[in-house]
Amino acid sequence: MLEPPLLAENTILAALRAHYGIAGAVLTFLPIGNDAASFVYRADAANGASYFLKARSGAGFSAASLTVPYFLHNQGVPHVMAPLPAEGQALWVAVDGFALSLHPFVDARTATDAGLTLDDWRALGATLRQVHASHLPPELARTLPQETFTPSRRHVLDELADRLGKPAFDDPFHAALAEFWRSRAGVIERVIERADRLGAQLRGEALPRVLCHADLHTWNVLVDADRHMWVVDWDEVILAPKERDLMFMVGGIGRGLVQPEETERFLQGYGEPAIDRRALVYYRYAWAVQDIAAYAE
Repeated sequence: MLEPPLLAENTILAALRAHYGIAGAVLTFLPIGNDAASFVYRADAANGASYFLKARSGAGFSAASLTVPYFLHNQGVPHVMAPLPAEGQALWVAVDGFALSLHPFVDARTATDAGLTLDDWRALGATLRQVHASHLPPELARTLPQETFTPSRRHVLDELADRLGKPAFDDPFHAALAEFWRSRAGVIERVIERADRLGAQLRGEALPRVLCHADLHTWNVLVDADRHMWVVDWDEVILAPKERDLMFMVGGIGRGLVQPEETERFLQGYGEPAIDRRALVYYRYAWAVQDIAAYAE
């Protein structure tokens, strides 16, 4: 988010002292990211150590977003950024309606900005193959959501359609959104209909479920000056068909984001999987529906 949360910095600093033993820290809010439920800071401790602190609102917090990368890191899966445990090995701290978690601070850029070499793409493919092949402990697996083939926030679009059917809006922002939406209603409706139809078809099939990051675009891969790479932001982790992740690398989620030779190297690292093209198409439509709904919301 671009603005700090409704959470006093003194409260955050007190939590760092009490639960992580970090005293005399200085917080710097970082106005980055598109997630309306997440807020991030750099925390510089008195001893010179720096940390990446994330505050996620209780309504949007999933424990699996921390327990899964922590498990993968401890299993030796490379390039996974794991949270730092607090006292009692807790991976987060509940404070005034927010879940606070701490990571090492890495001076890095996103892969979108820094770029990935072809060797990086191969390494990323090998890492994702290990993620998908992971055998989670039953108690951890039970905490993960299962793919339902219904796009995230799908209900928001039905609610918005109902509101747009009402008389003219007095509020100029409401009126502008309504006009914009109506001018593109045909395209939006076709995208929603296609996602719904493909989702209904896939719900009737027994596609294997694997552990998926589910948001593995190059904005969620960090690269530092020494070309070390980390996969971050596990907030959407889910048990789903492998195509849920592969869509980010096989064609990408936008024109020009992933080049054919990059996809080829990624798949070499992954192991040349058999890809269910219909599932891949569904996930592209679902991504569009999810984005439309999120911004409309």
